[in-house]
Amino acid sequence: MKQLQADRQNPKHHLRARHVAQRRGYVLWVVLALVALVAVAGWSYWGASDGRPKDYNIVLHNVARDDFTLSVTERGEVESAGVTDVISEVKAKNTPGLSILRIVPEGTVVKKGDFLVELDSSALREERTAEQILVNTAAALVVQSRNIYETALIAKEEYLNGTYVQERQTIESEVFVAEENRSRAEEYHEFSKRLAAKGYINQLQLEADKFAVEKSQKELDAAKTKLNVIDNYTKAKMLKTLESDIVIAKAKWESDKNSLELEEGKLKEMDDQIAKCTLVAPKDGTVTYAHNRENWGGDEFVVKEGAVIRERQAVIRLPDPAKMRVALNVNESLIQYVRPGMPATISPIGTGGRALRGSVDKINQYAEPGGWRKANVKEYKALVTIDDPGAELRSGMTASVTIRCEEIPEAIQAPVQAVYAHGKDYYAFVFNNGNWEARPIKVGPTNDKFFVIEEGLAEGDRVAMNPRAYLDQVKLPQLAPESKQQVVKLTPELPAAKPVAGGAAVASKDETQPKPAAESADATTTEPTAG
Repeated sequence: MKQLQADRQNPKHHLRARHVAQRRGYVLWVVLALVALVAVAGWSYWGASDGRPKDYNIVLHNVARDDFTLSVTERGEVESAGVTDVISEVKAKNTPGLSILRIVPEGTVVKKGDFLVELDSSALREERTAEQILVNTAAALVVQSRNIYETALIAKEEYLNGTYVQERQTIESEVFVAEENRSRAEEYHEFSKRLAAKGYINQLQLEADKFAVEKSQKELDAAKTKLNVIDNYTKAKMLKTLESDIVIAKAKWESDKNSLELEEGKLKEMDDQIAKCTLVAPKDGTVTYAHNRENWGGDEFVVKEGAVIRERQAVIRLPDPAKMRVALNVNESLIQYVRPGMPATISPIGTGGRALRGSVDKINQYAEPGGWRKANVKEYKALVTIDDPGAELRSGMTASVTIRCEEIPEAIQAPVQAVYAHGKDYYAFVFNNGNWEARPIKVGPTNDKFFVIEEGLAEGDRVAMNPRAYLDQVKLPQLAPESKQQVVKLTPELPAAKPVAGGAAVASKDETQPKPAAESADATTTEPTAG
């Protein structure tokens, strides 16, 4: 009410308010008109798009001739082909190994005989102390058994030349005395008989003299028996006993000597093992630690002070800089194309892009062991020699290696996406005059980007890059049920090598069977694409 009263009292203010209201209405109509225009334009656009051709978004590739190159590029580690491994020759003896106490820094230039590594020999030195005690004890036993043997020899000589002679002489003396007593008794008995005949002695005295003769005879017989016993029995028995003592003493002596030799051999071996705890350079070279980064389970072994070294484990490598090579792992899907003798280009990292020439020297027949991180990935080690290694090339450097497996000049090629596998056959969908044709083709080698087309396509043919999108517009042969379920082999037969320019060997293109590009990317086998 107050505003109306104010407007009536002030006519100019009333006219200004009416002008603002008219301007706001005009803007609203303009906005509504723009919205309607946009709606009409959108409806016109979408309505027009519905009338476009069905294949307005097809992607085609013009088949052409070009130089085909099949190459494998992998990264590897530079190493020496004439490397000398310095290994630990210390026996483990039911222990994991020996710890490293000291080691020369990696990269040190050493001469033959220079110090390299010192292993912990404290346990071996304790064993040597105990073994030295055993050697001393064995040596004392040898001296003792030798004296017993020599004493046995002396005892035999003593008996034969001393005791036996004395005992025999004693018994001979007894025989001599007995014979004298008997002779005296016989003479006295004869004299007694003459006296008795004349009546000088009585019969009782005569009987006594006769008894004396018999007694002396018995004493003589006893003495002779003793002499016979000592010659035929006692001597033989004593000789057997003494000779047995000699044999036993000699055997004991030999046994103790053998035991001493064994203990001395153990002591010498321990001295040798202690000496081997210090590793020296077998030749001139540059020290490189023998790290092991390919253990089972993904564990890595790094050479450093405190690390435990197993028996026969390499600790240090002394590479020959004049013979260098690259060790690399090639995936199982590519190893089929690599052959010994193929030319290669090596580009070491950190050398300013320098490219070196080389060739494939060796390919392992068995896959490399992998840990849990690469459980389903199979790789094969290949060795590529470097023809002219420079002074800046060092062991352990990373290098990119490109192996030229095959080169075909002016080959008809088609992208791998344009090749469609139907059963065991391959097709390309050719676009001609607005129609699609499923044309059977014969493929050659592939470099994972292009197939070499040996039959079926010509220059200028336009093929679909997404053939699966046009399966309903082409005619393909019907497959038998067993063919639909057949597993297509992706790994081709290994081709024979034949020479190319530069004296290297490559796989023959006529014998190379590439893997189907339009099928699943399984590393070994896959189900074919049903037609």
